[in-house]
Amino acid sequence: MRRRVRDLPACWPPSYPPHRPVSGDVSRRLDADAEERYGVPSLVLMEHASLGVAALATALIEPGDRIVVLCGPGNNGGDGYGAARFLASWGCSPRVLRCSRLAPPKDDAACEVRWSGLEVEAEDAWADEELVARAVAEADLLVDALFGVGLARDLDGPFPAWIEAVNEASALRLAVDIPSGLDADTGHVRPVAVRADVTATMPMPKEGLVTHPSGALHAGRVVEVDIGLPGPLHRPYQAWTHRRT
Repeated sequence: MRRRVRDLPACWPPSYPPHRPVSGDVSRRLDADAEERYGVPSLVLMEHASLGVAALATALIEPGDRIVVLCGPGNNGGDGYGAARFLASWGCSPRVLRCSRLAPPKDDAACEVRWSGLEVEAEDAWADEELVARAVAEADLLVDALFGVGLARDLDGPFPAWIEAVNEASALRLAVDIPSGLDADTGHVRPVAVRADVTATMPMPKEGLVTHPSGALHAGRVVEVDIGLPGPLHRPYQAWTHRRT
């Protein structure tokens, strides 16, 4: 029997105000504006995202639970590596699977790969085609950090089979930003997507999580994560009940 999801706040931390859904393009533009207009490095935003995911992961587990983090090739994977590092430093012993042929050669995600390696060694899922299936079957919590809003094609190669294995596992499933395989704008699957119990979306919900029935079905409980955007960037998107006068 699958464990029930505990009550979670709508936002993390709970004092972070809720926002209206945005497109993937808006989300990426806000990240870029934080650095270009306000000088907040993109790596700082990734660190905040990683910390939020790790915090939500600890809210979903019991002592001794086995955590498996599946990390893809881009920034979504970077969030996963960062979350794994925080979890390991807190004594949670996550198992990290590198679900990309190569580690990112540079940029923020590469920093997270390097720093994560100081706490936990990632296992190469491409070296053993059965590794993902075995690991997810043994897990109590799966962190889906394969693909985010940048996904612009149907998944191919081993990814559909890996995602099916995730969906068939008895573990709780925590998606990073958006369930892998889900179109951020339309909520359509491409052609298969993780069915998450909880989606830690940042810095605000994506339209595909709420505008299409399949999006809501795959997202589960959506929790907004504060990644440190300056107020002038995120406040215009706040839900009306929290909008400043």
